Amino acid sequence: MITIPWIQFHIIVLLAYLLLNMVFAGLYLLAGIEHLQGADLSTPVQEFLSAFFFSVHTFTTVGYGTIAPKGLGVNIIAAVEAITGLMSLALATGLLFGRFSKPSANISFSSNAIIAPYQGGTSFQFRIVNRRKVNLLEMEAKVLLMVVDKSGATPIRKYTQLALERPSVYFFPLPWTIVHPIDKTSPLYEKSLEDLAKVHAEILILVKGFDESFGQTVHVRYSYTFDEIIWGAKFIPAFSIDANGAVVLHLDDINKMERVTLS
Repeated sequence: MITIPWIQFHIIVLLAYLLLNMVFAGLYLLAGIEHLQGADLSTPVQEFLSAFFFSVHTFTTVGYGTIAPKGLGVNIIAAVEAITGLMSLALATGLLFGRFSKPSANISFSSNAIIAPYQGGTSFQFRIVNRRKVNLLEMEAKVLLMVVDKSGATPIRKYTQLALERPSVYFFPLPWTIVHPIDKTSPLYEKSLEDLAKVHAEILILVKGFDESFGQTVHVRYSYTFDEIIWGAKFIPAFSIDANGAVVLHLDDINKMERVTLS
């Protein structure tokens, strides 16, 4: 309920509200609609509507006074509904507050990771960008390589953390290209796409940063499977400098790259 889309949240709250009031309306009808003073008893439909709207008034503690319970049975039902309504509304209010107060990062990842030239060798790279206007500080990234080891009787998942050229940045105003140099210590050294496909390789990513508007740390997870890695490419800059010297960020260019030849 905290993380689902807003439209789903409102639909669930509305359906729960209607369902609870219909249940209590049914209880009033079972107890005898004649015990609700002021209820319209002209037709079965009007009887249900009278019980339903009395339930709404009791559930929300509005209590207009046009309909009042008479007798022990309906008063007990009304008392139970009143406490149920208070608790339900408190729960809905808490969920609503949680949705507004919960910090969440809107960080986009490049659609593909790449194997790119890097200081006379190669590197594994991907790019991220902050799509919100809020500032994210003290950004940190951790990258793991997951492979499936089939050498034994039972396949085993193995995880290896990849060393990054720059695992953290203090500020995140521009796209950040996260780079893992592929040297002799790297588990990707001398590996090809076919090699990664054989072990069902997947790159797992965890990025966290401090949201200064909420004063809390936010986390984002992502992954690239072996078939989402492009061999022989490099990213094209996703920002430019305008005539006034200001930096212009091009969010739609985060996925732009060009083909290059690997050494």
